[in-house]
Amino acid sequence: MSGHFESKASLTLWRPPGSERWPWLETWVTTRIGGTSPAPYATLNLEASTGDAATHVETNRDLLRQALRLEGLPSYRLRQVHGDLVLRAGADTPPQADGLWTEVPGVVLVVGVADCVPVFLWDARHRRLALVHAGWRGTAADIVVRGIETLLQAGGNAADLHVALGPSIGPCCYAVGPEVTARLPEALVERPGAPPHLDLRQANRRRALALGVPAAQIFAAPPCTGCDPEHFFSHRKLGPRTGRHWALAWMRS
Repeated sequence: MSGHFESKASLTLWRPPGSERWPWLETWVTTRIGGTSPAPYATLNLEASTGDAATHVETNRDLLRQALRLEGLPSYRLRQVHGDLVLRAGADTPPQADGLWTEVPGVVLVVGVADCVPVFLWDARHRRLALVHAGWRGTAADIVVRGIETLLQAGGNAADLHVALGPSIGPCCYAVGPEVTARLPEALVERPGAPPHLDLRQANRRRALALGVPAAQIFAAPPCTGCDPEHFFSHRKLGPRTGRHWALAWMRS
């Protein structure tokens, strides 16, 4: 299963498979469909950092808030630095990290992606939630491990945790150099030819398994952003002047 696309107002969003099993849980990744940005950011670009006009980005964010009915809910979007820090979301949250967690309903966690893996983690028994940003540097730094450890330290058990990886660059499209392969186990590097290709999905899946998350509770087969240009931006395939998606997660009251 690769999750499913769903229409929300004018937008097309992606949701992990089976996430509707928990009616208190909301997990979404935006696609590029339904916004106002022109090419090469067409159309639902949610970040201005790569050159899109701020007016387009703000309009797109407004459309997203309306589509998901987020008006009035506090949302937290950090400046991501490809590290291993996971913070509790709140008014005093420092601005720089690559993961957020909460146990408060109505608090919206947000990470930005355009090939890196957005990883949703939730404790189904105690209703705690985390969202992390795992590119190759974050994966090498064990950002997913930090996210799982945070939920366990809050009072959870690995048997109650669920992990879902969002749309991201797949090993089919992720050619890397020696500066990357040197930082990750050789088993995660495919070598059908030159250059080698990296499998970030398996890297993060194995980290979750190693901490005791049941295999049946890990979804690690999302769409590849490089293979689906109709729905997704890809920094690897399209270059730096492309849009950015948001992954969002929150718990209903």
